[in-house]
Amino acid sequence: MNSSVRFHTYIRGIILLGYALLLLKLFLTFNLQYFIAPKMNGYLYFALGVFLLLGAIQVIRGTSSNAKSHSCNCEGHELPRGAMKSFMIYTLFVFPVVLGFLLPDNVLDSAAAAKRGVKIGNTMFSTPPAIGDQSKNTGEPNQDSKQGLQPTLDSYEDFPVEKEFEKLKDIVGSKEKIIVRDEQYIQTLSIVDEELEQHVGKEVQLTGFIYKDEGFSENQAVISRYVVSCCVADASVYGLLVQDKDMANLEPDTWVNVSGFIDAVDFNGRKMPVITHPVFEKVKQPENPYVEEFYIKIE
Repeated sequence: MNSSVRFHTYIRGIILLGYALLLLKLFLTFNLQYFIAPKMNGYLYFALGVFLLLGAIQVIRGTSSNAKSHSCNCEGHELPRGAMKSFMIYTLFVFPVVLGFLLPDNVLDSAAAAKRGVKIGNTMFSTPPAIGDQSKNTGEPNQDSKQGLQPTLDSYEDFPVEKEFEKLKDIVGSKEKIIVRDEQYIQTLSIVDEELEQHVGKEVQLTGFIYKDEGFSENQAVISRYVVSCCVADASVYGLLVQDKDMANLEPDTWVNVSGFIDAVDFNGRKMPVITHPVFEKVKQPENPYVEEFYIKIE
C-alpha cells in the first residue's frame, strides 16, 4: 500500500473514531436523550461498536507499511485528487463531529415551540392561538363552575398506565381526576380533547414547561412538552392551555407541576380544553424532558 493510500485510510479511520467518541460522550453525559427517543438507543449502541471497530481497522491499516492494497478497478473507488479537494471532502465529515463537541447540549425550549406551533389538546395550530382573536369568537371559560373547590397536586403513580387505548379511555372516563403521565401523554390529551364535554369539570394534572405566545394575555400560558417519535427533528409540542392571574408571574421555560379544572372555550369555532383555577409548584426539569411518542393497541 503506497503512502497516499495509507494517509487517506488513516484519516478515514480517525474520522470514524471521532464519531464513536462523540456518541460515547453523549452516552456518558446522559445527554443523548436530548437528541433521540430512548427506544433508538439500541441502534446507537450498535453504531458506536461499528464506528470503533471500523475506525480501529482503518487506523491500523493506515499506519502499517505491510498492509496490502486491494482494488476492484472501479472508478467510483478512486481517492480524491488534490489537496484542496481532499480537504473539502473530509471537512464535510469532520465538521459535524467538531460541532458535536463544541456546542452545548441544550433542550428545546419556547423559542423552538414558537416556530413549530403548538398542539393544544389534540388540535394542531400551525401558529399558536392568538387570544385576542379568540376573544372575538367566544367568551371566557366558566370561572364559577368550581368555586369553593381546591385542586390538589398528587403523585403521578396514583394514575394507572394502560397500553390499550380503549381501556385507557375507560379509565380516563371513570376517574374524577385525570393525571397526564409521561408514559401515555399524547393518548391522555387526545382522549380529553376528543370527549371534552364529558370531561369538563374534572380535575387534571400534568407537568411541563411554560410557553407564552406573543398573542397571549398575561394570565394565559400553555403547559407544554416536546413529544419525539425518533429524534428532535420530528419533535412536536403538545400541552394544555392554562388561564389564571398567577400565570403572569411565571417566566417562559419554567417547569411546573400544575393541577386544575378542565373547562372549554371556543377557538375558531372549535372547542378547546383549558385549565382553570390551577394550583402549581415549580419543579426541576425532568431527567428526560421529552415525552416519547409510541403507539398503543386500539381494538
